[in-house]
Amino acid sequence: MGLNIFKWLRDVRTGKTEKKKIDLSIVCQNLTSEIYIRELAFHMITNKIGNALSKCELNIYNSKKRMKDDEWYRWNVQPNVNQNATEFWNKLVDVLFNNNEALVVQNNDELFVADSYSLNDQSAFYEHYFENVTINDLSFSKRFYMSEVFYFKLNNKDLKIFLDGTLQLYGKLINASLSSYLVSNGNKGVLYIDQYNEQEDDFEETLNTILNDNFKKFFESSNAIVPLYNGYKYEQLDSKGTYDTRDFKSLLDDVISITANAFNVPKSIAIGEVQDTSKAIDEFLTFCLDPLIELLTDEITRKLFTKYQVLNGYYVKFNTKAVKHIDLLDVATAIDKLISSGCFTINDIRRVCGEDEIDEPWANQFFMTKNYSAIEDIVTQLKGGEEIEE
Repeated sequence: MGLNIFKWLRDVRTGKTEKKKIDLSIVCQNLTSEIYIRELAFHMITNKIGNALSKCELNIYNSKKRMKDDEWYRWNVQPNVNQNATEFWNKLVDVLFNNNEALVVQNNDELFVADSYSLNDQSAFYEHYFENVTINDLSFSKRFYMSEVFYFKLNNKDLKIFLDGTLQLYGKLINASLSSYLVSNGNKGVLYIDQYNEQEDDFEETLNTILNDNFKKFFESSNAIVPLYNGYKYEQLDSKGTYDTRDFKSLLDDVISITANAFNVPKSIAIGEVQDTSKAIDEFLTFCLDPLIELLTDEITRKLFTKYQVLNGYYVKFNTKAVKHIDLLDVATAIDKLISSGCFTINDIRRVCGEDEIDEPWANQFFMTKNYSAIEDIVTQLKGGEEIEE
């Protein structure tokens, strides 16, 4: 585009050659509010998943026998000197859902969730490796090969990218709803000014005092009187007030519900409803937590044990029974059936209920009432009874 010399000369003469500065504060404020809304919904969901996972004990099995060794302590109590197990699992879930992948490295027999790294996965037939691994402010110069780390990948496609794009629209709708609420419920009026007042020397100063001081305090106070000079008249306009905070909350619930649905978390759990909580938790376990646990279990098992060990009963397994709260009075009948059928020992039931184990041999024995018998035994007894009757 060519230079308009006449426009330039006119601007020089009128002093308009300075560069104009664009005020981006409003744009930044709108973008910030949209990001806050999306991040709020995202972290609400990931925190629920992380808290649920942290309640699950990771059991270590050697030759199909549950063990409590150094490996169990590392995953369930203290992964590293600066984190307990709850903090570790919450960070792992947050990174996993935020980046669609997470890397856990071992250093001096401690576990750390990496904050950043570079994955070299170009080769299809050679082992992949990680470079530039960073934990807090510490950067590792060495390479971490895939067999040395625990690498978790959530989905083939990063859902958060599509989720953020979808929720941008809801962010704009929420901002529009907020603006409509403020406009609809704000104070509006008309200030009539006599034309002769404009001829006064102190007109602008007086008007600024009325608008910026008197009316500002008047609108902000619950009870107030505003003084007006002669020639000024204020008339209040009726506000319809068609918008209320429920419109805002309804849109926010939509954002939370969409985020929850993307990660298979039931809506009632996401927004905190208490109706049918038991059914919602069952759905949460089935469609959200169990697939996540399967992902973690497969990766941890294959990295901790060799193929020979896995085939001979070495593996890890999460216990998800602690996720659902158990009321002992409600499940008393079920407990009786589980023990009397010989399915679980007394200590098995006590662990599920969150109670301490009993250090007695009989607490680890299996019991069965006389009502339970093999079909062959029942048939034999019936035949014997017929013979006796004869």
